[in-house]
Amino acid sequence: MALIMKKYWSLFLLVAFCTTEEILAQKVILLDNPSFENGGSGAAGTVPSGWINLGSEDQTPPDIQPGSFQVSMPPQDGDTYLGLVVREVNTWEGVGQPLMDFLEKGATYTFSLWLARSNTYRSGTPLSREVVNLNAPTILKIWGYNTSSKQEELLAESQAVSHSKWVRYEFMLTPTLADYDELDLMAYYALGFEQTNGNLLIDNCSAIVKVEK
Repeated sequence: MALIMKKYWSLFLLVAFCTTEEILAQKVILLDNPSFENGGSGAAGTVPSGWINLGSEDQTPPDIQPGSFQVSMPPQDGDTYLGLVVREVNTWEGVGQPLMDFLEKGATYTFSLWLARSNTYRSGTPLSREVVNLNAPTILKIWGYNTSSKQEELLAESQAVSHSKWVRYEFMLTPTLADYDELDLMAYYALGFEQTNGNLLIDNCSAIVKVEK
């Protein structure tokens, strides 16, 4: 009996060692502040630490939610999340982050995050003197960007996000034009809702993991 148990224990250690080696061999790119935290509180027109504003220069920056513009949905992870809007004046919001390693041309990576839409996102717009509800469905576009060459590439986009609960979306990112050292997350109009006022909520981004072939 002792001999059998010793054999099973040795097999367990071998499997555990191999699994650990495989994990360590994977290329993993961690994001800074992947859940868009802000010390426990939301803030309108504020880009979360670790991220950069990619919206129009003549429009306000994205928001750290909940708590602004009557957005009250609880976070999927942590205390806060990112709120992006698209506007009827052909402007939209987004954020980006420099990566600690390149997304390599020809390689494939997995990446996931949680998306939702708030039924209420009340704010003024450039075309309206009154507060309106920016609640049309939107999509997420994921871009790779090379900060040296200025090359950019659309790596993935979501389906229309019209649900008012958190849903996990997983993407396969395969750069085909260049290597990229920045990842950009942009809200954009869903099909059939072009140049309408909408919002997109993002939380709990995963690490970016290279798929070994």
